[in-house]
Amino acid sequence: MFCNIACLHLTRTGLKRVWANKKTESISLDSCYTEDFVNRLNDHDFVGVSDYSNEIFLYHYIRLMEYCEFLKNSESSRYDTFCRLVDKVFFLKSRLIIRQKVFFLSRLISLLLAFFGFIFSVFLIFIFSIVLPFYFFIRKGNVSPCERKSLIKNIFFIRSRAAYQKCRVKIETTDCGITFFDDCSGLKVPGVSIYSVISWKNIFSLTMKAAYYGLRDIKVLFCDGRKMLGVTCTLAIFPGYVKKIAHKAVYESCFNEIVNEFPAAVFFTGDKDDRFALLQTRICKREKRKIVCLPHGLEYGFRFPGGLAGTTFYCFTSEAAKFLNDLYKEIKFVYSKAVVDEMYGLDSEEMKYNQFSRVCFFTEPRDPEVNYKIIEKLRERSVIFAIKLHPLESSENYRKKFPEIEQIEDFNDAIDSMTCLARKSTVLLEASRRGAKSIAVLVNEKDCVYVMKLFPSLCSNNICRAFTFDELLELL
Repeated sequence: MFCNIACLHLTRTGLKRVWANKKTESISLDSCYTEDFVNRLNDHDFVGVSDYSNEIFLYHYIRLMEYCEFLKNSESSRYDTFCRLVDKVFFLKSRLIIRQKVFFLSRLISLLLAFFGFIFSVFLIFIFSIVLPFYFFIRKGNVSPCERKSLIKNIFFIRSRAAYQKCRVKIETTDCGITFFDDCSGLKVPGVSIYSVISWKNIFSLTMKAAYYGLRDIKVLFCDGRKMLGVTCTLAIFPGYVKKIAHKAVYESCFNEIVNEFPAAVFFTGDKDDRFALLQTRICKREKRKIVCLPHGLEYGFRFPGGLAGTTFYCFTSEAAKFLNDLYKEIKFVYSKAVVDEMYGLDSEEMKYNQFSRVCFFTEPRDPEVNYKIIEKLRERSVIFAIKLHPLESSENYRKKFPEIEQIEDFNDAIDSMTCLARKSTVLLEASRRGAKSIAVLVNEKDCVYVMKLFPSLCSNNICRAFTFDELLELL
């Protein structure tokens, strides 16, 4: 797949390939994703001890392996002096893994810089963990989370609009239920803020717990990071976790409060593999409480060090449930047609829909340049289409780049299109269940491997796959 190159060059804007004639070109890390590469990613013995183990694996360990994949196929490598420290540290670590020469002074300087960043991060985490409970308490005003707590039978924890959409029908049809949402980032959905449990009676105890959880998370995150990344890389990632650790520490103190205050409730979560998913699952297992995961995104085929959320985890297809039970040696992964239809807001498989005769492309926030390329190619081929942006994307960015392309704001409006395009998304499954023509646009190699190897639910025969733009035009 790779050809010999003169040099692999790490710059502030990413990896560059430098040819012998000094010609340079940017490198996309997607191009290292092959079936063999994914198999090697799953060939590990990591067992997470922190709620961050999955995130370290997904966002940092895999990046380390991507660098290794490119470096082992290069003749030489170098990096710019003013690269981001975290990128430089991972690059040097990759060179060590593949046994390229790394000067001791470079390693020492990187370690010292990472250590000083770590010390400053620890200080900020402790301060934020103490300040945030008071901030949330002042912001919420005089809001009481719930009366008659003993009558509550079902509690939903929502941290994104996408998670709310997957749980919405269940929430609306559940008696004696309550929804707690995390409004730290301004999320507004029906329910009450999870931080509404903070009151004058418990604010000081919750603050002390949050400070303790923050310091504990520093320790266990370091343990997981050291096993997967090594010491220097782990120290280097801490500045990126300052807000995350402090936020999670406060969230955990509030979550514990809810577990204790609602003794008869069954919990539901839309988080499937992140730090919040693992903390919810860990606490519920400790307290012998049932927590059901209604995932708002596709199940990964990665074998995560911390596993996936819930004591019961509902999958989008029976194939995915079998795959995950085999992967994790579990029995908690189940498929239920009724539950999946409920997550999609469908009454039955035979339900008729008022579809619009149009093509709609559903974008995704990761690797947005792939979205741009697909849109540009569709424009070049004179395809008339609209786009539905992921909630985490900025509509202004797309309006500046593609002012003439219609943006559909409402998801239900967009999913009622007769032809739905996406890269790797639950949209493909939902559109096919609604009777639409569902096409996975797999013109990016990483997307292709993700669909064929990492998202078992997307192996459904109801989804068409276009590996080139010519194939996409034929399907349209």
